Amino acid sequence: MKKTDWQYLIDTLLFLCMVSIVFIGFLMGLFLPKGPTAPESAKYFLGLHRHQWGNIHLYLSITFTVLIIIHLIFSWKWIKGKARQIFKKGWTTGLILTAVASILVLFLFWALYPRYPGAYDDHGVGSGKRAKQQQLLDEGSSLPGEKIYYEDGTVDVVITGQMTLRQLEKATGIPAKKIIAELELPPKTSLDETLGRLRKKYLFTLQDVRDIISDLLNKQAASLEKKEEKKELQAKLEKKEGKKQEAIHAEEHEEKLTMGTKTEDKSAILITGRMTFQDIENETGVPARKITDKLGLPSNVSLNGHNTKKVLLLIFVF
Repeated sequence: MKKTDWQYLIDTLLFLCMVSIVFIGFLMGLFLPKGPTAPESAKYFLGLHRHQWGNIHLYLSITFTVLIIIHLIFSWKWIKGKARQIFKKGWTTGLILTAVASILVLFLFWALYPRYPGAYDDHGVGSGKRAKQQQLLDEGSSLPGEKIYYEDGTVDVVITGQMTLRQLEKATGIPAKKIIAELELPPKTSLDETLGRLRKKYLFTLQDVRDIISDLLNKQAASLEKKEEKKELQAKLEKKEGKKQEAIHAEEHEEKLTMGTKTEDKSAILITGRMTFQDIENETGVPARKITDKLGLPSNVSLNGHNTKKVLLLIFVF
């Protein structure tokens, strides 16, 4: 092919790209609604969603840029000759200023475009917003708009078409795999896919999602309530068992205290080997000598010395 044939081909492709880019620009700017308030069904044209048309627009723009560069290479001699004819010796500066002017045009549109603070805060999920959401998820924080907190302490989960399965899991505490199973979606469904796109593909409604979440939350609450009741019952049984053990220990202690006595006799006194005969006399009122005589001890035994015999005596108060 001759050079002129290549130039004709490149220019033809440029024309086709330019027409397609203009058409999609008008389609997205004037006909396809944007933002979460617009119904999802209105954002489709010829079976493709607004975002899909935007992707096509991006690919055509990249192709157009490459073709422009090739076109400039093919036409460089003519461009350089024309620049010399117009700018004379300053033709190089003229070409540089032309290139800079393209950037200035973009800056001019940016400077003159009217600004409405907050007007586009809820339009779509750009890469920057998605990165911020992922950062919040990594930090364990809740995402804005996922929950509504009421004054009485109750919480409602706000489910929208722009939420992903991962965000829904974070907001409700219910595993995303369980939600996928309840919605009868393929097991390998991406957790980062929005509910809006999934419901168009698998024909479920957001109300179906809300009903499933409500049912799973109720089951989860009932399960937790049963666990709490089981814990309370276990605690009561342990407390009852503790009291029983304390009673047993008390009985054993009482039995030790009354060992060697007639337990039915409430006037019994425990005599230990550490007591002296004089202590026994003081406790019982029975003369110490009478006790020693009964025991068959020598008459000269000390009444204030410790009873070294390990004998328990049951003394009855007459």
